[in-house]
Amino acid sequence: MISGRPLHGASPVAGELHEDVSTVRATYATVEAGDEEALSRYMGSRIEWAHPAVTRLPFDGIVLGLPSVLRAAFRRDENGAGPRISADTFVELGAGVLVAGRFFCGAGEEPFLHECSVRAGRIERIREYPV
Repeated sequence: MISGRPLHGASPVAGELHEDVSTVRATYATVEAGDEEALSRYMGSRIEWAHPAVTRLPFDGIVLGLPSVLRAAFRRDENGAGPRISADTFVELGAGVLVAGRFFCGAGEEPFLHECSVRAGRIERIREYPV
């Protein structure tokens, strides 16, 4: 499958696909570095996060806005503190980029799997999947 949305109404070209992966890689590197101010370059102001149990929840399971998405998707608290992350794998697929990695919490670690949808050079949605 291919990722990205064509800029010109046709199939995506190689540069568009590479651009989406580059945006997602830069986003996760920025989170890893703890530079939350720089995240606004890579994430839209109306970014969404979809809960991994969305199909089983009594509500829509969607969280909106950068501060809320940082708390949900990256396990940050109100002060921006949270586990160290390592995004290991980036795979282009369908309408986005699949990211596999780990959260490092104290002596343990927890895997994560995120699907990032990119539009106009910014992540617009992160859907988390149970691992």
